[in-house]
Amino acid sequence: MLHGEMADISQSIPGRQVRLNQLILGKSGGTSLNLQQVSRDSLLDALCALYDELNKESLRKDNKLISSFVDKYRGTLAELRQMRVNIKDFEMKKIIGQGHFGEVRVVREKSSGDVFAMKVLHKNETLSQSNAAFFAEERDIMANAASPWLTKLHHAFQDMQHLYLVMEFHPGGDLLALLEKHRDSILPPETAHFYLAELVEAIHSLHSMGYVHRDIKPDNILIDRIGHVKLADFGSASKLNAQKMVTSRMPVGTPDYIAPEVLIAMNSVPAATASYGVECDWWSLGIVAYEMFYGQMPFSDDRVVVTYNNIMNFKTSLHFPEEPSYPKETISLMKNLLCEATVRADHQALYQHPYFAGVDWPALRNKVPPYVPILKGEDDTSYFDEFEPEPSSPTLEIPKKEFSGKQLPFIGFTFSHPVDTPATR
Repeated sequence: MLHGEMADISQSIPGRQVRLNQLILGKSGGTSLNLQQVSRDSLLDALCALYDELNKESLRKDNKLISSFVDKYRGTLAELRQMRVNIKDFEMKKIIGQGHFGEVRVVREKSSGDVFAMKVLHKNETLSQSNAAFFAEERDIMANAASPWLTKLHHAFQDMQHLYLVMEFHPGGDLLALLEKHRDSILPPETAHFYLAELVEAIHSLHSMGYVHRDIKPDNILIDRIGHVKLADFGSASKLNAQKMVTSRMPVGTPDYIAPEVLIAMNSVPAATASYGVECDWWSLGIVAYEMFYGQMPFSDDRVVVTYNNIMNFKTSLHFPEEPSYPKETISLMKNLLCEATVRADHQALYQHPYFAGVDWPALRNKVPPYVPILKGEDDTSYFDEFEPEPSSPTLEIPKKEFSGKQLPFIGFTFSHPVDTPATR
């Protein structure tokens, strides 16, 4: 019987060890396990989180086993933290963005001299949200992005208080700043046409990854160093379920750009009825298009409640000014985006829309942009507003006499592109 049981084992001990090594190195090894959860970085995150949670005087004093663990791993953890990517690897330069999340800085990697944008998130702020998974969605999108239209992640790391996302730096500024450079914030028709075509591709690239952005607006549309569009800021993004929908009542987005179905979901009772799909991003693109053509937003009001009311009653509140005058194809584009979700144009309909007639979609990035930033160097921030550093935020509060678990949500956040190592002989 024992011999029969042994015969049922499909792999030897060395074979299973090879599979474990493959998992830690991010290779499937023929398993359905979540690779991110068992990667080298995730396991090291877990070890660091455990050590930090237990390294409290009260716990060490009251429990000899905990004290022994902390003493045993103190030197190891200090050395591991020096070897992993950390804030000391970067020279901090100007702040180019601020928000409730924290800030975005331009940084230079000290060893290579490469320039990046670094987004710093406060852990206590992410934990205070009713859905603290947003930071994970943002990290996953940029870590896995293969599209040239999406901002890519180079490193993600953390300390006790902060999360750090080290991303591509796009020195051309954002679309909002570009709009403001033009008279009445109106883009020339050919310029608007160029950026709208690129945005169709950028938004579709994100949808193809299985995510919806939920905060498409000029501030989150960056211009790279050669003038092409890069979609950014995925802090409000959500992964689509098997039905390609999002079920959430979470308030997201920016009032002027929110689709009516998202507003309905935010106020749905019960919560199970709060669902919508990628159509909400195409609505937001319609708002961006309107803004490009008219220098204003179609439903905006100083009072947010009136803005929301205008959005919900878009069939009567949507108007197109007589001046400036545009061809019927341009008006048709906006009408096909600012409409009911069930009939709203998707990427296939947009490819075939008369407004985009003649666009060579696969060759968009080969076309010379209407605006190419003139840069003084790799870390030139002249196309961004300047911000003053904000006062330090409150520290992440961890109870002194118990295992709080407040570091556990951040296990698996750390990320770096794999580095090839020489084969061992």
